[in-house]
Amino acid sequence: MSASTITPDIGEQAHEEGVVKLYPGEDGIAVLRLGAPTEKMLTLTEERMLSLEGAIKDLRSDRDLRGVIVTGPGPGMFAAGADIKMFTKIESAGQAQTGATHGRTLFGMFEELAIPVVGAIEGPCLGGGLELALCFDTRVASDHKSTKIGLPEVKLGIIPGFGGTQRLSRLLGLPKALDLILMGKDLNAVRALRTGVVDRVVAPERLLDAARQEIEKLAAKGHKRRPRKLKGGAFWLSRTPVGRWMVNRTASKQLAKGQARFFPAPRRALELCLDAFRLSPSDGFANEARALGELMVSPVCKALVHLFFLTEKAKGLGKAEQARAVQRASVIGGGAMGAGIAGLMASRGIRVRLSDLDQGALARAKARLQKSLDKRLKRRRMKRHEAVAAQDRLAASTDWGHLATTDLFLEAIVENMGVKNKLFATAIERGLREDAILATNTSSLSVDEMAVAVPNPERLVGIHFFNPPEKMPLVEVIRGSSTSDAAVATACKFATALGKFPVVVKDSPGFLVNRCLGAYMNEAMVLMMGGDEPEHVDKALLNFGMPMGPARLLDQVGWDIAANVGEVMAKAFPQAPPPPTLPAAMVEAGTLGQKSGGGLYDKTGKKPGPGRAVLKRLQTASGEPTPAEEIVARLIYPMANEAYRLLGDGIVESEDDIDLGMVFGTGFAPFTGGLASWARNEGLAKIRDKLALLAEQQAQSGGIRFEPCEELSRRADAS
Repeated sequence: MSASTITPDIGEQAHEEGVVKLYPGEDGIAVLRLGAPTEKMLTLTEERMLSLEGAIKDLRSDRDLRGVIVTGPGPGMFAAGADIKMFTKIESAGQAQTGATHGRTLFGMFEELAIPVVGAIEGPCLGGGLELALCFDTRVASDHKSTKIGLPEVKLGIIPGFGGTQRLSRLLGLPKALDLILMGKDLNAVRALRTGVVDRVVAPERLLDAARQEIEKLAAKGHKRRPRKLKGGAFWLSRTPVGRWMVNRTASKQLAKGQARFFPAPRRALELCLDAFRLSPSDGFANEARALGELMVSPVCKALVHLFFLTEKAKGLGKAEQARAVQRASVIGGGAMGAGIAGLMASRGIRVRLSDLDQGALARAKARLQKSLDKRLKRRRMKRHEAVAAQDRLAASTDWGHLATTDLFLEAIVENMGVKNKLFATAIERGLREDAILATNTSSLSVDEMAVAVPNPERLVGIHFFNPPEKMPLVEVIRGSSTSDAAVATACKFATALGKFPVVVKDSPGFLVNRCLGAYMNEAMVLMMGGDEPEHVDKALLNFGMPMGPARLLDQVGWDIAANVGEVMAKAFPQAPPPPTLPAAMVEAGTLGQKSGGGLYDKTGKKPGPGRAVLKRLQTASGEPTPAEEIVARLIYPMANEAYRLLGDGIVESEDDIDLGMVFGTGFAPFTGGLASWARNEGLAKIRDKLALLAEQQAQSGGIRFEPCEELSRRADAS
């Protein structure tokens, strides 16, 4: 029997968005659709939950039903979890706890139905969507590329609160459940089957037929649900006290490391998953609802929800009417950045030609892409033919090829203005289309200065990726004085097509991220040259919440890059104190960091490296190390000061841009909501007064670097 005989063509029927719709079947199998096919993203709103409750009551009252299929409203759609907007309406822990109890009880009504309930899953099945599906007797998933299954709640500072920690733990056992819940992972259909989250995977066109077959199988055996039991290690690690103690010890150690220790939700989730095997179901569910309530009103949750909305806003920047899709691109420069950007384009469906005079660089770029594809193949995140197609989309050659069909021409070469200008001129001479976007990946040079030598300068835009471009989620889109709205919108659309979050910044030395990071890095070097050891400075910032200390970060970025950026910034701001001499000395000694086998740390990043000898020669004092609190003030406060200077000068439009840029460009403590959010919570007046004091104390050694900017002072007075 085909899917069309299970349910009528819902496209021809009135179906209100935001509510579920129940379609009785003549064969005794009903289909419950979670929404209307016109919905772009299906979330579990209050209205939908009420509608779902009514549909379940109808199912209870129909004595002729043999089973029910619960599915999404159309292709590529199931349920992407709770409507995040509802988070902003929560005013108390008790309110959230009550909502969690109601949601979990509502979903549990599917378990209580006397007939088999089978989920037919295609598209996002995340958060509350999966918690709903866990109450079904059997789950069938489509292998459509849009299918994603997981519980990502910890990424918003909360835990699965509609029964997820209890039901998933009992279904999979502690090791697998914790792997999904504590990391907020999502699985494609095949991995979900291997993990045990779903029971069957089929092609999209067979989804409803397969769901019906599962109901027939259960009915033939007189069962409501498939029998499931934990076996082997999953049983021992979940059902025995010693096994749970081992799981708890291992997971707790991991959650006490790095930035994880600043997030309370994973620790609470661990306790709740353990509760699934040491408490009664009612007590486990009650603890879960209580934990959700407490976490939902916590500062960390509010900060992460703030960042979530910022990312959604960033995705919208590429949806402007004048934005054009990039289908073919040329990337010039086969170094680390160019190779990474070109490989990312190819993996995301864009045909790209990577050009470089060095054949070895081109070979390494192809190998780099293949390594990334092999990882995705191993994890079953893509199919073999998709990997082959991605590799085919990357052409690597010393020849630029035909530029007449190129939508985007992007340079990622040495930071030299003359060389870049010559490159753009050559591209135009070789037939680059007049409407093609000219883009630079420069991290510090002026887009306006480049535009002087470019015909039709309105099409020149900065598209600044961060290293490594495959992993770093931020792209700075740099608007020059002549850059058109269409070029900016196209650059944003291009960035979002690559899975990045764009932030639009006006042309200015260092743009947003490097400008703020420069103030932070410079002060770290001043402290180290003044006698503080790199480990001491790094530890203070790690304990603040940064993902990596400044000394290790300098090693990773490269001391040659630090020296180059320092020179550019010194020319741009001659009135500011000269940059520290440490980068130039490290370059002279050949201790460039990770790329040269070591810098202040060795190549492992754990032991002192060859650059310590260079630092020792430059250190002017020794004695008591600077207190950690003072280190944080001397590094983070100037960073915030620089951010507000950019805001006052109109380089960025809002504090939201600062938060998005610094979290996704530098890893700035996300649990704070971003640099501007942290600064407001810290107190702008407190920051201003401390900076003024530091400026006075450091007057003999360039205290001007601490002077509060006008915008920070103005906002401090108004706060």
